[in-house]
Amino acid sequence: MPDTMLHASLTPEQVQLAFDYVLAIDAGDANTAADLMTKLTPYPGLLGAVAQAIVFPVTALSDDMDDVTADSFVLDELGVVFLMAIRGWNDACPRTALPGIARCIAHFTAQVLADVPQNVTRTLEAMRGEYLERARAVHSVAGGHR
Repeated sequence: MPDTMLHASLTPEQVQLAFDYVLAIDAGDANTAADLMTKLTPYPGLLGAVAQAIVFPVTALSDDMDDVTADSFVLDELGVVFLMAIRGWNDACPRTALPGIARCIAHFTAQVLADVPQNVTRTLEAMRGEYLERARAVHSVAGGHR
């Protein structure tokens, strides 16, 4: 699983909402997805932030320059292009892009991060737990300084 942080401004509730939506879309649960979509619309960049948190650490160039190959540069650029496409899609039609972006997140997770593609649900749930824990930690520290 990638070691990254979601944008620090995301609340635990936003993290939960985003992952619950991706899981509902991946499961084909149209009723839950429709309910969650109405809650997602006030946060137009939320799924893009989740996609970036998942994709970027897997595709970005390594800090260890001894480990970098020509393929590393290609993978880095493919990750950038993928995330740019998601952002552009989201900017052009924020509401209608949500199901497609959720499917892209689930597909990337299944093909790249899950032990086997059939374990996408378990992998998404594990990432949701990790990111929720981090968001809670960030927001409890921020809340203590107010």
